[in-house]
Amino acid sequence: VESLRTWLKYWVETPGAMRAAAAVACLIGKVAPEQALEQAQRSFCSVNVSQLTFEHLKESAPDPSLHRLAELTKLGQCDAFVSHSWHDNATAKWEALQTWRKQFRSKRGREPWIWFDKICIDQHNIEHDLQTLPISLSGCKSLLILLGPTYLSRLWCIIEIFTYIMMGGNIRDIEVVLVLRGECKREDQRAIASELKAFDAANCTCCKSADKAKILAVIETAFGTLGVFNGEIAKVLDQIQIMGSSSAHMSKVF
Repeated sequence: VESLRTWLKYWVETPGAMRAAAAVACLIGKVAPEQALEQAQRSFCSVNVSQLTFEHLKESAPDPSLHRLAELTKLGQCDAFVSHSWHDNATAKWEALQTWRKQFRSKRGREPWIWFDKICIDQHNIEHDLQTLPISLSGCKSLLILLGPTYLSRLWCIIEIFTYIMMGGNIRDIEVVLVLRGECKREDQRAIASELKAFDAANCTCCKSADKAKILAVIETAFGTLGVFNGEIAKVLDQIQIMGSSSAHMSKVF
């Protein structure tokens, strides 16, 4: 109750997307919204895609030494927040990221800077960085979704979309690249289509049951019911265009 009161107070008193992000951070973590924003401003960082290798995406096991690849970045200056599932195929995910990178370089004439969890979260201070995760998302110019067969079943992936919605993100700033195994593309496409059709946040998985309960409670507080939230997520996914597709709507791709 107290965290909800703090959230509502901050929501009213603070303008813009940072307000929403700090408020979400307040609900998710044990931190005041003002503190979450201050922490994020001090620690927000990004990594140049040219610094990444396949080995970095191969497994989710923490490697604190990788944080040295990240550079402190002003909020709002990072090109993209990369949202992905560690349960999707690493090779397919790497290829998807390289596809996006190639298109970015073609348009901008330079390498992109991204927020990537394994690099940009300080493994020596994970709780601190997770508390400011919503602000990290709001500090990026776009949301890049690497959409594979397991993406919509992972609750932390959904909370990233949730945060994007809460801070009033523009649909045009969401980019989606499909994560498909070369030899099983049709199978993976069917799996993604099935997840899209049957999406329900209540069925998503999370490493810790306590975290799942807390996150679902936050969503229900913001949207009234999970059903309303599910509908909002479905609308967002249906409106964004998948890279390489001439279709303007996700539903037409599948």
